[in-house]
Amino acid sequence: MKQIWKEFNDIELSHSSIHHLLAINNLIKENGYARAIDIARYLEITRSSVSKTLDKIKEKAFIVEDSNKFYQLNDKGKELVNSVLSKRRIAEFFFKNVLQLTNNVAEADGCKIEHLLSQQTGEKLFSFMGYFLSDNPEVKTFRQGFKNFSQVCQSSENCKVCEVNCFFAGMKNE
Repeated sequence: MKQIWKEFNDIELSHSSIHHLLAINNLIKENGYARAIDIARYLEITRSSVSKTLDKIKEKAFIVEDSNKFYQLNDKGKELVNSVLSKRRIAEFFFKNVLQLTNNVAEADGCKIEHLLSQQTGEKLFSFMGYFLSDNPEVKTFRQGFKNFSQVCQSSENCKVCEVNCFFAGMKNE
């Protein structure tokens, strides 16, 4: 467990690179094509920054560039984009419908974790959401109970969540 934090660096593409792939995907859907200048405008960053990132993404074989400088996602790129978007949607859905967070918070947090979640976690979240939103009477009771529940912290000394200081006490001071 000590070395898990290092896996963050083992992710094949950075958060920024994935957003370049998402931009290509969206631009192709909207316009039928994606050029570096379009990606730069879409992401509101410089063209030189886009060019550097696209070179790295091409190197890792997620996109192809034709002779006219148009970018396309190859099968590997499409698979990654679909996986990221699916995990983002299910995370946002969880944040909005289970945790009752605002749309803005759910969208921002979904974006932050979309490419960090494993496929297994994405599948389990999807399954949980199916169960959570089902018409099962026990689940309906749970949903209502959870909606009305408010965590009250007594002490971090024997807490199963907090280790040093109370998480909730720290939140109140902000």
